[in-house]
Amino acid sequence: MKDYLYIDSFDDGHQTRFKVSDTPKIDYLIKEKQFDKALNEIDKLLKTDYSYSNLNLKGIILQNLGRFDESLECFDNALKLHESSEIQLNKANCLYGWAKVTFFPEADYEKALRLIDCGIDNIPEGEDPSEFYFLKAEILEALNQLVDAHKCYLTAYKEFDRLREFEAQCEYLNSTQDTLINIVGSDFYNFTPEVGNVLSLVKDEDNEHDPDAIAVVNNGETVGYVANNPYTLIDEVKSASDIKNSISANQKAEILFIYLGEYVIAKLLD
Repeated sequence: MKDYLYIDSFDDGHQTRFKVSDTPKIDYLIKEKQFDKALNEIDKLLKTDYSYSNLNLKGIILQNLGRFDESLECFDNALKLHESSEIQLNKANCLYGWAKVTFFPEADYEKALRLIDCGIDNIPEGEDPSEFYFLKAEILEALNQLVDAHKCYLTAYKEFDRLREFEAQCEYLNSTQDTLINIVGSDFYNFTPEVGNVLSLVKDEDNEHDPDAIAVVNNGETVGYVANNPYTLIDEVKSASDIKNSISANQKAEILFIYLGEYVIAKLLD
């Protein structure tokens, strides 16, 4: 005998009773967020109908209960019975949800990164992965992996031209033999750095804040300084202290690009 759900509805003071079969009963319980009851019902159904659709439904219920590992097992078992992009997407979304709660509030960033990578790998072809890459970018930021985070943000926003440009910048930084610096303080001097600007580097030995200070000069006016603080440096550039004793009296530097939206990267010219 089938199990039925009776739903009472009141319209103009009259009571109407609807008789709904067992599968809609589970759908109703899910809609009402009664996931524990829905789980009991789907377990009953699976005893007589061990189908991919019911396994998929159980996976959805378990995901909503936060039982992500069991949910993934259901999706995997469903996929063994029937290859389906819908079930594959549910699996990917389960991994996304697990990664999200592992990232925050659990703050297990390494585990969250593994989960979101697995989620990205499971997204069916043709589905938009933007939300996955956005979450991955946030996780990478928390891990202080800023370069990879920036790439993920650009991917999430579908800024593919900018992504290729940024990847070329990264390749250059990792392979060049040029001596590079970062120019700081341009905002203070109301100077807008532009790619191709050739600027003069002048030692500022009377600087009371930093005896190694090197001013960046454009048309006789200071427009910034060579970075000399660990917080304004990246691994691939030299500090003012690094280059102070090697630059010439008429040293020039050419701006190459703005890196990560904040580092004004320039190379020393011979």
